[in-house]
Amino acid sequence: MKQFKKVFFVLFLLSLCTIESSAQKSFKKYRYYSLGGCINAMNYVGDLDPGPSLLSPSIKFTRYNFGVTGLYRIKPRVSLRGTFSYGRIKGDDSKSADYQPLNVNRLYRNLSFRNQIYEFKFDVVIDLFENSRRFSKRPDYTPYMFVGLAYFHHNPQGQNANGDWVNLKDLHTEGQGLPGGPKNYSRNQIAIPLGVGFRYKLSKQWDIAFDIGWRFTLTDYLDDVGGTYYDKEALTKAYGDESRMMSDKSYQAYSTNPELAASVDNHYGANPQTGYAGHPQNQNDGWTGISTYGQQGGQRGDLRGRRDVYIVTGFHLTYIFPGKVVCPKFR
Repeated sequence: MKQFKKVFFVLFLLSLCTIESSAQKSFKKYRYYSLGGCINAMNYVGDLDPGPSLLSPSIKFTRYNFGVTGLYRIKPRVSLRGTFSYGRIKGDDSKSADYQPLNVNRLYRNLSFRNQIYEFKFDVVIDLFENSRRFSKRPDYTPYMFVGLAYFHHNPQGQNANGDWVNLKDLHTEGQGLPGGPKNYSRNQIAIPLGVGFRYKLSKQWDIAFDIGWRFTLTDYLDDVGGTYYDKEALTKAYGDESRMMSDKSYQAYSTNPELAASVDNHYGANPQTGYAGHPQNQNDGWTGISTYGQQGGQRGDLRGRRDVYIVTGFHLTYIFPGKVVCPKFR
């Protein structure tokens, strides 16, 4: 991720050099704005769907995103853009993992989530090809890049044993806010959007663009997974049985999937803390748990401190409004 950010930073600095030269020309009379809509796809890279890389996320959980956007051209290559969008992301251990050694532990973990994201994004768009004249004389096409700031509201949800979707933040599944647990996270967050795109001139006042943008968030809890398992008895006392059950679903996967159960080696042993909905201190329930799954302090998420990322990819159709109408002079 660090190398990815460095590349964008270098490109941004190079673009600033071209901005300075362009700024020497008077562009005020040619400024214009445009409005339009967006139809996008959303992906996520995090604890429950790590994907191959940030450049190639898993696409099996691709979800929809749509929004409205406005752009104001202030320089021959530079525009300011604001976008409001709504979309969803999703991750599921049982569908993204397999029995390979690198993935089987996530299969045992058996966590899943969905999240609705409302985002307002403000960014600076820098074109590769400049247009120092009226909007109608703009290039037929141009690649561009953008960088900015995004504010978003999110609400991770999980599906309980009855098939109902419940708000995971309210259940404090990793003991957020409890003694010894992590700080409780907020549903309102900040992200850094970086991306590239390609714009095409459809007609005198219509543009269509395709771009992809990565949102580097400041939270590890888009999926409500980020640290270690908390004490189940404490979760039950503080937030009820559902908090305990949504914290650890490893028993559910193990007890309902014969293929998964058959693949468990003897060294996993029994663990009375691993009950999905059972009694955590009772070893006579007739089931065998998986070692460290559900144990207080056992790894639940990625402990390397990596923040979650979501990706928005799609099309923008915009209509250009001339910034200034020049009327003919009559003598």
